Amino acid sequence: MTRSTSAQRPPSDHGSISAGHNQPRAKSRWPWQRSLQYRIAATYGALFFVVLLFLAIWIGGVIYRSYLEARQQDLVLTAFLAANALEDPLSGYGDEFAAYERSESEDEKDKEADTDKAQNKSSDDESEDGEEDGEDGDPQKAESVAPVATAQPTPAAELPRLQQVAQTYAGDADARVTILDHQGDPIADSQYNTGRIDNQQGQPEVQAALAGDQASSIRKDPLTGERTLFAAAPIQQGAKLLGVVQISQPVNEAMEGVRQIFLSLAAALLSALILAGVVGVWMGRRLVRPLREMETAAMAVAEGDLNQQVVARTDDELGALARAFNYMVNEVRSHIERQQLFISNASHELRTPLTNIKLRSEALRTQLDENPALAARYADEIDSEADRLIRLANDLLDLSRLEADGSRPPARPIDMAALLHEAGDVMQLRAQRVGVTLEVSASPDLPPALGSRDQVEAAIINLMDNAIKYTPPGGRVWLEAEARNGRLEVRVSDTGMGIPADELPYIFDRFYRVDKVRSRQENGVGSGAGIGLSIAKQLVEQNGGQIWAESIPQQGTTFVISFRTA
Repeated sequence: MTRSTSAQRPPSDHGSISAGHNQPRAKSRWPWQRSLQYRIAATYGALFFVVLLFLAIWIGGVIYRSYLEARQQDLVLTAFLAANALEDPLSGYGDEFAAYERSESEDEKDKEADTDKAQNKSSDDESEDGEEDGEDGDPQKAESVAPVATAQPTPAAELPRLQQVAQTYAGDADARVTILDHQGDPIADSQYNTGRIDNQQGQPEVQAALAGDQASSIRKDPLTGERTLFAAAPIQQGAKLLGVVQISQPVNEAMEGVRQIFLSLAAALLSALILAGVVGVWMGRRLVRPLREMETAAMAVAEGDLNQQVVARTDDELGALARAFNYMVNEVRSHIERQQLFISNASHELRTPLTNIKLRSEALRTQLDENPALAARYADEIDSEADRLIRLANDLLDLSRLEADGSRPPARPIDMAALLHEAGDVMQLRAQRVGVTLEVSASPDLPPALGSRDQVEAAIINLMDNAIKYTPPGGRVWLEAEARNGRLEVRVSDTGMGIPADELPYIFDRFYRVDKVRSRQENGVGSGAGIGLSIAKQLVEQNGGQIWAESIPQQGTTFVISFRTA
């Protein structure tokens, strides 16, 4: 008997495996195109480097601006402290500024007097020259007398206390300190002679300090040509502005600490990049290792070892790929085992009728003249075995054709009520010959099913033939159909011997028979080879249907086919 496990789910199609071990590899221009591990490590390292570089630039900019602002504030604070020290009435520095103002006033008066003397002398010389010219009559002998410039006193020499303050605060702040008067003229400087320094009244920080505020700026120093930080604070006693404290420092010197931070940041970046490269190589090896294991297993499978299995260590895509590989190998092994079993069973089924034909033909030659009745019986048996061979060959060809053509036929509406009655008429004579009652119950209101009419009819006839063959004389076989849950179900039931529960999963397998002895004693009734149910299952599934069996031993079996409805 060829009855099988329920097939409520359509079978999955699995492609064949082709060994590509000896196929030429595609040419690669670059090294990373030849190694997935290298590409993973390089991509990870490059991405990590770009992210770190972006963060380093951003953090470096933030640090640079913060440090620059902090240094400006430090210089402003130093200028403020120096100005507070200078404007303290108890410190006596006010006398220095007063002395400088008196000196400036006296210098101005001396300059005016010298100018007047020079002008008077020039007038006298011109008169004398005119007289001499009148006497001599030679105007080209006149000579001009240039005014005599007087040497300017050095404020540093005159204001030693202010110079000392400038040098003290310059050492504390590691910057240049300049003390200006209320007009922006330098009167003390920690680094240069004040004679080299221009008036600073036009500089933005000095302008703010002369207005009574503290301020800073970044500009080019005219003495050094370098980009320099400047800060200034006013020196005031009450409402009187004595002068301005100006502090400056080149940006390069001010940013020396930042330079060390940048070097440390670069070292950290390099260390992180090396660490990322090591991690990338490790990750690449870890990710590629399962692929290499699968490659090795695939090569072994291609060489014939179908016991290969790959360990699925994770639940990610690689684990899914490993499980899919193992499933594929198991399916291939199962398919090959089924093929081997098919060949073995087919050989056995073909050998039995051939052996019977051979034995009866030999007996026929000896009994042809001696016992004509026995010879006629042998001739009938030979004819029956030949018919059995023809049916077996046709069944094998049908099964092979169905498996080769996996595509579904065009789905068209089928009048199932008419089809079932026609199938019952076809099998009625067959049932009467073995003493089995055949009944068909199909309402004309059944919804049409979708599929190929010829293939659906062939599947139902196969099931009815199987039911009649395994129902004893006096038994009953009935065919019925009903619409259920949006599908059309066809049931072929019998009152035969039934199928044990442990054999239900195999009844649709090729050449499987529950009652192997009875299958060979049919004497022309059915093939008895265990192929009919396999063909029925293949036909049903090619038409998008599902088939399964329900059975109670010693009471009967029901085969159920479920089709889509139009």
